[in-house]
Order: sequence, then C-alpha cells, then structure tokens
Amino acid sequence: MIAFPGSERRSGSEHPAPVLVRLPNYVGDSVMAWPALARLIAAGLHPSLLGPRWAADLFAGSGLAIDPYPRGLGARLTTLRHVAQRSGGRRILLLTHSFSSALEARLAGLAAIGFRKDGRGPLLTTSMGVFPRGHQVDAYWRLADGLCPPAAAPDTVRLPITETARATARARLEAAGIADRFVLLCPQSGGRHQGHDKDWPAFPDLADALDRHGLITVATPGPGEAEGQRQRLVRTRILDGLGLLDVAAIAEQAALVIANDCGLGHVAAAAGTPILSLFGHTDPDRTRPRSPVAEVLGGTGWPSLDQTLALTQRMLATGAESRQPCLASQASRSHSYHSCGP
Repeated sequence: MIAFPGSERRSGSEHPAPVLVRLPNYVGDSVMAWPALARLIAAGLHPSLLGPRWAADLFAGSGLAIDPYPRGLGARLTTLRHVAQRSGGRRILLLTHSFSSALEARLAGLAAIGFRKDGRGPLLTTSMGVFPRGHQVDAYWRLADGLCPPAAAPDTVRLPITETARATARARLEAAGIADRFVLLCPQSGGRHQGHDKDWPAFPDLADALDRHGLITVATPGPGEAEGQRQRLVRTRILDGLGLLDVAAIAEQAALVIANDCGLGHVAAAAGTPILSLFGHTDPDRTRPRSPVAEVLGGTGWPSLDQTLALTQRMLATGAESRQPCLASQASRSHSYHSCGP
C-alpha cells in the first residue's frame, strides 16, 4: 500500500518539490486517483490539488492544499497562476483528459504532464502516451511515472479518514439507533452510460429482503437524493447531509457495502469494508473497486436479485460461526428469479 502524508519520503528533503495537480471531475475517479497522489508524496513531492469543491472534503485527511477550480476561463487562469505562485510550482499533472484542461495549463504558463488525448498532445510539455486501457487506478498511476521513481501500482485504494469524520459517523449512527451490524447501500449513481441507466433497479427489493432477514440497511444520499431514496427504500435508514469522508467513516462501521458503479461506492470501498459492486453496462475491468475484499456482479447487463442476494449471503457469512438462511429463497417465491447457487 502506498504511504500518505506523515510517512517517510524517499527524497529526505525538508522542502518537497511543488507540483500542481488537476483532479478528475468525478468522485469515483478522484478516489481511484488517490494512490497516484500518495505516490507523489512518497517520492518527495508536494502536490497542490485543484478540483471540484467536494475534493476538499474527500481529501481532508491528506494534509494537502486543495483549491476549488472555478468555472470560466479567466477565473481558471487566475486560480492556476495564484496556486503556482503560492506553491512555487511550475508543473501540473493533469488527471483530467480534455483538450481544455491542457489549454488552460498552457495559457497559465505551466508545464503540463498528461495523456495524449482529445487532440491536446502539442499542448503538453510531457506526454505520457495515449490514454491506456485497463483499470483507472493504473492509468492515474502511470501518469505519475513522469514525476516518480518506478513502482508497481497497489492492489488496494485506502483513503485517509479523519477522526472528525469518524466522530460524525458514530454520532449519526447512534442518533439513528443503529447499534447492530448493518449493510450500507449506495443505490444511486446519478448518471447514464451510453444511454443506459447506471442505477440497479432492484435496490428496493434487495432492501426489503434484507429487512425480512433481520438486517439493517443504511443509505447516505448525496445532495438532492434523500427524498427519492426515502420513497424507494422505505425500510432503509436514510442518513442525509453527510460529507464524502463522513460516508467513508460510516462504511468503516458497516458489515458490507452494496453499491452501483458510482462515486459513493468507491468512497465506501476505500474505507476497507467488503463491497459488492453491481454493474449494468459499464466495464468492471476499468472501474471496479480496487480492493481485495470487493466482489463484482454484472457488466454485460444487470445481475438478478437472487444472484445479488446469494452473493450478499456469502459475503456476510465470511468469517461467521454459522451461515445465514438462504436470502434468495424468499425472493424466489415472490419474483421468480434463479435460486441460490453453490
């Protein structure tokens, strides 16, 4: 696992070399970029991060400077120049892949490092080649090759979680009367992929089935999602108004996370909790949670409710003294899905 701030730096320098980093625009991608950021730190660099406003929350445990990246070309150039002047950095690592991000860096007088994509190759000071196939964690890791000594990408993404976030999580769980083990559901991705909905449609049935078997389910909706989840997940405890790192701290306390291919799923997985990740038409080889305790269903279409319940049962039973009754059996009688497999 890659170290994060507070660990010994390879360079031994008391004054780490500054570098700006343009963060991805999406929560899940930013989580998958964390190993590359930690690699920069371990190599003796000091990243100054620029990204969406939620990035300050997501990386609050990193100890890094994080500036919101505004809208509008003029405001962005002002921000880039200000952060460069404050940090003393003249290089910027682009974890975004658009033409505009490279153009903004060039106009701000910065030396950009990134993948040659979207026709932006001539704007890059250092091209790391074409955008690679494979997992996003490995792609971001490869970008850091331009600044770091050679190293293999980790098989785990673990976000640093603050004690403040853990205290918030404990307080919210206690206020909701949740003292027993629970399953954290992340049922909303908020997007589409190639015309297909990224939200698994059977989350309400899943929550009902888990409730019938005495399992508490919890959801932590993002802004504007709480009322919709209350209507869909009537037996689920809805904890709204939490920050991203608070969600990671909630996930630390969960017995299992079940999530769409979504940002909150990656946040929860990066807390180290076992996760069952459900894919419809996105590619698990590219965006599955990077965790040794992650399982995936789907990818060429949504998994059935029974498939999901059967794997949920096995994951919850791992390490338990006795196995629970087959969770899929009751659903089979109501929904005519396949029965539990071996």
